[in-house]
Parts: sequence; C-alpha cells; structure tokens
Amino acid sequence: MLLELRGLALDDTTRLFFDLVAVGPIVEKTVTSLDRIVGELSQTKFTYPSSYRLREIAALRRLSPSTHRLPPCPSSPGSTPKHTFRTLIHKSVSQARTAASLGSAISVENQGIVETRDGFDMEVFEQGDCSGAGIPFDSTLSRDEVKRHSPPPENLRTDLIEALFVTTKAQNTTGAISRMLPRLTPRSTIVLLQNGMGIYEDLVEKLFRNPESRPHFIIASNTHGAWLKSPLHVVHAGVGDIEFGIIPDSRGRDFEASLSDESKPLHERELSLDDIARQGEPYHAEYSSLRDTAAILSSLDGLSCKWSRMSDVQLAMRKKLVVNSVVNPLTAILGCRNGALFKDGASKRMLHDICTEASAAFQAQLEADTHAVLGSLAPDAERSQAPLGRMPHELQADMLEQEVTRVAQLTRGNISSMLSDIRKGRPTEISS
Repeated sequence: MLLELRGLALDDTTRLFFDLVAVGPIVEKTVTSLDRIVGELSQTKFTYPSSYRLREIAALRRLSPSTHRLPPCPSSPGSTPKHTFRTLIHKSVSQARTAASLGSAISVENQGIVETRDGFDMEVFEQGDCSGAGIPFDSTLSRDEVKRHSPPPENLRTDLIEALFVTTKAQNTTGAISRMLPRLTPRSTIVLLQNGMGIYEDLVEKLFRNPESRPHFIIASNTHGAWLKSPLHVVHAGVGDIEFGIIPDSRGRDFEASLSDESKPLHERELSLDDIARQGEPYHAEYSSLRDTAAILSSLDGLSCKWSRMSDVQLAMRKKLVVNSVVNPLTAILGCRNGALFKDGASKRMLHDICTEASAAFQAQLEADTHAVLGSLAPDAERSQAPLGRMPHELQADMLEQEVTRVAQLTRGNISSMLSDIRKGRPTEISS
C-alpha cells in the first residue's frame, strides 16, 4: 500500500515503526508520551488544501498502514511546522478492507507495552489512473463495485505535494513516484528513507533529468528496527538513529554554507536552516518546503534524528549497506532474529569475509574516483591541490565488523525485512 501522511517513514527493516514514530509512541528505554513528542508536528489538519506552509507531506510505502490522527497542539511563533496525520493511501482494495475491518486502529508495541491510535481517511492507489489523483476509499462498496466506481471530480485529490516521504522497496521507487509526478513541482521535497544506494541517481536518470524542474531531495539513513506482528500492529524492536542530508542544489544554493563560516571556531559551526531559506528572501518560496521538512526531521529528538553534511550521510549509507548485506541474508537463511547471529564460528567468518569484500569495494571506488578527478584536470593544473578523498577509517574491514555486530545487537529482537519477505513469499531487496 501507499501511506500518505504529514509525517515520516523508514526503510524496509524499520519503516513500520517510523511511520508511527512521527505519529506514534517514540520509545527509548520507556514509553514516551506520544502526544508530547509528536505534538511538534500536529497542528494543521490533513485536508486538501491546507493553509499552512507545509500543506502536504505524503509518504509512499508498500506494507500495512501505520499512522494515526493526532490531536492538534498549540504552536508558537517561529516554531517547527505542525501537522495532523489523517489519510492512508493503500496499495490495494484488499489492504484497505483489512484496515477498515480493524477499525483503522494502528498499534505500536515496545517492551510489551502497546499504544493505539485510530481515526483516519483512506484512499486506494490501485483505483487511480496515472493522473496521480487520490481516490477516496468507500468501505460500503464491494471489490467489483470499487473497480467500477468513479468518484465525482470534486472528490479527487489533485493538490500539489510539498513533501513526499518515500519508503517503498528500492526497486519499486521509480514506478511509485512516477504516478505522483503530476503533483510534484520544483518546489516539492522528496525524502528517500530506504535500503540500498543509487536510488536518487536512478530517479534523476529516469524521471528528473531536467535540473530546472527537479524537486529538492533529502537522503536519509537509519538504524531503527521494527517488524509487523499482525496487520496494523507494529513492534519497535530496536532504537537506533537517523542521519539525513540534503542533495546539493541544482540552482547553486549552498545548504551547508554555515560549516564554512570562518568567523566561528570549527567546533561551533553547525548546519543552519537559514542556509536553506530565510524569511523575506526573494526565493524563499522556492525552498520553503525543503526548510520545513528539514526542520521537522531535525526536531525528532526521540529518534536521534540528525541533519549532517551530505558526505557524512553517504558514509552512513555505506555502513548501513554493509549491515544489511550481512544481517538480512543470514537471518533469512537461518530463519532467526538479528540477535541470534554471530554466536558461532561460521557466521563470524561470513561476517569477516563480507566486511573485507565491502571495504575492498569502497577502496576501489575511491581510487576510481581519484583517477577520474586527476584525469579531468588541465595538463598545467597543480595536482597536489586536487580535492582527493581518503578512505574513511569507518569503512575499514574491522570497523565494519564492529558496526554490523553493534547494529545486530541493538536490533536483536527484530525480524529483518528479508526474512519477513521470504516468509511471506515476497520479492526481496537483494540487489539494492
């Protein structure tokens, strides 16, 4: 299904909890007050259109819906945009019917404590054509009637999307976003919270080749863990962190300018929302959704959500790629939870071999990039001044082994996405 909400979602292993994290209990050692944490995001009604700056945040995902409506809370001048989540977009009529039969009540569980929310509208993605319009779901209609049913034009939702959170499987991303193209503009912001790498590059090649019409992009990596216990019931099995960065602007704006502010000591420099857009600037409207989306993400302290320079996010994504390359296949083959790994010599040897191979691949990529940079220089250029990178210490084989072991222990109660897919006979993200 597809989930549309003014909130957030995660990649395959963690998206189920994170859909709820923006709208459900944010749990670390103990259950935290949902409304107090999520109150940072819950002011604007989820209607079409809304008068607030961040009028639309939609999230695409493929599994069971996991969000709920939150009560509005007061906002203060200059605070983070606040939103209420109300609409689920289901992939199929059958998924929508399952949700309706359960009263559209979404539950998130941590350490045996369950918190539930309900009360939201539903749409069905498979009913729509390629216009990107939202089709309201009517639970009183049979499946055949739903297929024949054509809502009046005034009931279709065609307003533009300001921020789109994408958590589908990597291989389904292009197809899912292509159906939303009529509702995306250069002012829109797309947040990619998924497993794998190269997703942004694929989208640029296939859907957004023209930089002038390309939306803003935020790339994120996370290590939270969750799994689906039953329809609409999510278990948060491991608290991790989220690191996100903003793809460099095709229009030339420097979103990381504050990190180069020589008027401040290095340890005092930090990323600033004003580098994205300042109120009153001529181009503020072009970047307002990007600023608001970055502000919302940065406000999620309960998720350890951090805005970092893009190079640091790329490093985090490489580490996450290695973690998934070890944990997902091994748990799928052995049929075990993450915490059962690396307790025997065979799995430890496999961990070592994969991390060694991954580190060698990263080193080869760095060397290839270095040769490409040197080859692009003019014959009389000073090569010693070329911006050549060094192999990050975190990508050395031994450090990768430590990271995989750390994440596996952190999410020890989690059922990996690949194991879940295998059990349910679904395609895996083996090539992502």
